[in-house]
Amino acid sequence: MMKNVKVWLAILALTTVCSGNIWSQNRPKAPRKAMSPEQRIEMRVERMQRHLMLDDKTAAQFAPVYKEYLQALEDCKPQKPETKPAAMDDKQIEEHLTAQFERQQKLLDTRKEYYNKFKKMLTMRQVQMVLQSDRPHPMMPKNKQMKDKPQGPCCLQQNACVFD
Repeated sequence: MMKNVKVWLAILALTTVCSGNIWSQNRPKAPRKAMSPEQRIEMRVERMQRHLMLDDKTAAQFAPVYKEYLQALEDCKPQKPETKPAAMDDKQIEEHLTAQFERQQKLLDTRKEYYNKFKKMLTMRQVQMVLQSDRPHPMMPKNKQMKDKPQGPCCLQQNACVFD
């Protein structure tokens, strides 16, 4: 009887050890559905409403203004240069820099405009959270966002775009 129990325990232990490898295998992830820009904006609006903990009345006022704000920010995004910075001549570089300054000014004007709109319906702390959220990943600290981006004079050596 005791020998039979030891055999069964040995089989159970062997099965447990061998089956552990099965569960540690990488399973294929379900493919993500591609979202349209409208769906992406809607998701960001809902996330921001939850993050700000808005009541229903304020959320109803906030949603259309925040959608406009996100669309305005999207319009301020830089476009990729047609040629690499190393291959540009002086005139192209000057045009690119001028366009970059114009985009930055447009972004600043947009942020000021929507700051005035948001402060009418939100507290200052909530306005601060909204205006900080236009970073690429609002919940990610800035130091982690900059981790993989080239910085300084090494950018030119790595064929990275110095204008972004």
